Amino acid sequence: MVSSPRNYQPLPPRAEIVVVGAGVIGCAIARELTRYTPDVLVLDKENDVACGASKANNAEIHSGIGEDPGTLKQRLNVRGNQMYEEFVRGLGVEFKRQGLLIVVTPRSAPPEMLKKMSEEERIKFFTEVIPRGIVSFGEKAGIRGLQVLSREEVFRREPNVTREALAGVFDPNYGMVCPYKLTIALAEHAVLNGAKVCLNTEVTGFRVEDGRVRAVITNRGVVETSLVINAAGVFADEVADMAGAGGFRIHPRKGATLLFDREVTSEYVRSSVAEFRLPGMKKTKSKGGGAMPTVEGNLQLGPTAVEVEDKYDTSIMAEEIEEIFERFHYLLPDFPRDAVISAFSGVRAPTYEEDFVIEASDRVGGFVNVAGIQSPGLASAPAIVEMVMGILRDMGWRLEEREDFVHERPAPIKFSELSHREKHRLIMEDPRWGHVVCRCETVTEMEVVNAIHSIIPATDMDAVKRRTRTGMGRCQGGFCGHRVAAILARELGIPITQVTKNGDGSPLYLGRTKETLLSRGKGSSLEGEG
Repeated sequence: MVSSPRNYQPLPPRAEIVVVGAGVIGCAIARELTRYTPDVLVLDKENDVACGASKANNAEIHSGIGEDPGTLKQRLNVRGNQMYEEFVRGLGVEFKRQGLLIVVTPRSAPPEMLKKMSEEERIKFFTEVIPRGIVSFGEKAGIRGLQVLSREEVFRREPNVTREALAGVFDPNYGMVCPYKLTIALAEHAVLNGAKVCLNTEVTGFRVEDGRVRAVITNRGVVETSLVINAAGVFADEVADMAGAGGFRIHPRKGATLLFDREVTSEYVRSSVAEFRLPGMKKTKSKGGGAMPTVEGNLQLGPTAVEVEDKYDTSIMAEEIEEIFERFHYLLPDFPRDAVISAFSGVRAPTYEEDFVIEASDRVGGFVNVAGIQSPGLASAPAIVEMVMGILRDMGWRLEEREDFVHERPAPIKFSELSHREKHRLIMEDPRWGHVVCRCETVTEMEVVNAIHSIIPATDMDAVKRRTRTGMGRCQGGFCGHRVAAILARELGIPITQVTKNGDGSPLYLGRTKETLLSRGKGSSLEGEG
C-alpha cells in the first residue's frame, strides 16, 4: 500500500484514551495502555514520531547519580534504570550497559575551598573523601555496584582521560539506547496491539463539560474521549492550559551535541566519561555532559545547556561548537577534533521547579499531565509509565491485561549485520537487498523500501534516516541523499520535487533542471545509477 506523502491517517471520531505527544514518553505510555485496551489514539503535530527531544538527546540511560536527592526525577530515574532490560524486551532495539566513569580532578572542588587545606588534606579530599561521598550518595538513592577507582585504575579503564585525574568512581548501571529507534519501536508495538497514531495532527483545544474532558479538538477534526494523557514535551504547558488543567510552566533549554566519525573514535572511550564537580559548581540545572558512546559506535561530546525563548530553536552556532571543545578539552586533551561529522541540538522541557510533573489534574477530570520530562526522561521512561498506570488505577480505570496482547514487535532486518549466507539468500529473493544505497552505513535499497512501508511509514528523508541510518555516516548523506529521495518518490508515487526533509515546509528540491536519477525514480531498483 502506498502511503500518503504527508503521512496522514484517518482521525477516528472517538477513542477511549488519547495520548498527546509521540515522543518516547507518549509512545511508551501508549504501548503500555494497549496491554489493557486497543482503543488508544496518539496525536502529534509532526510528520513522524520522535521529532522532539526524543530524536536529539544523548541516548544515555542515566542511573540517577546526577539527580537532586528527594526529587521525583531521581526516584523515577533510579527505578527506570533498573527496569530497562524488561522495558525493551520484545521491541527489537539494542540496549547496552557501558557504564559511566566519573573522573575526579583538581577542578572537582572550588579553589577557595582548597586554599584552606594542607597538601595532605587536599590529596585525601580528592582521592578518598570525594569518591566515597559519590558512592554514599548513590547508595542512599538505591544505586548499586558503584566502585571507587584509584588514579591507576582510572587510566587502566580509560587511558585517554586527562593525566590530572586523581581518582574516579565507576557506575556500571549507565546504559545507552538509540532514543528515536526506541520511540519508533514503542509506537509500532502499540499499533500492532490496536492503537492508532495520527501524525500531522495538532491539538488546538479541548471540550470540557461539567469539569471533565469530553473531546480533543485538532486541526483535522474532533475526537471524543474521556481520558487525555498530556505528554507533549516542551508544549505540555500549552496543551494543559487549553483544557484549563495547567498550573506549571515550561521554559525551553537548548542542548547542543557533537557527533564523531566512528571509524576514528569508536574505541576512544570504553564507557561514558564525565568530570565530577561538587554540587553548586554547575552553571545550570541540566546534566553536566561528557563523552558518550552510542550503540552504533559513534562518540558524542556534550550537551550544552542554554536557556532559549523559542521552543523550536534547534539551531547550532559556531560558538556552541567551540564551547563544547573548550569544555571537554581538559577531560580528554588529545581528542581528535577533526573527526566531527555532525552537530545537533534538542530542546529540553524543564519546569521552573526542575522536576517532573506527573499527576492527574485536580481541575479537569480525565486529564493527566506527564510534563517537565527533561533528562533523565529517557532513563526514567519505564518508571514514568508505571507511575501513570498507578494514577489511572487511582482514578478508577480497570486495567486487566488482554489475552490477545502481542508481546513482540518484529525488528527490521539490518543487512550489514547478517551472515554472508543470510545476505545471499535475501539477494536471491529480491535483488534490491544487494543494492547498497548508503555506503557509510551499508544500508540497502530494500531496507529503505521497508522503512517507507513500515507500520508507521517513513515518508520523508529524516524519517528514513531514523529507521535505517541513511545519511548518518561520514559523508552525512553526500552519497546517498539523492538515492533515498528517488526511492521515496517512487514508493510514494509522487514527483521528486514533493519529497521533503521532515514534512511540510521542508522541500529538498525547487524544480527539475534536467532528466536525471532524481527526476526518473522509476523501476524496481536503481541499478546502474551513480
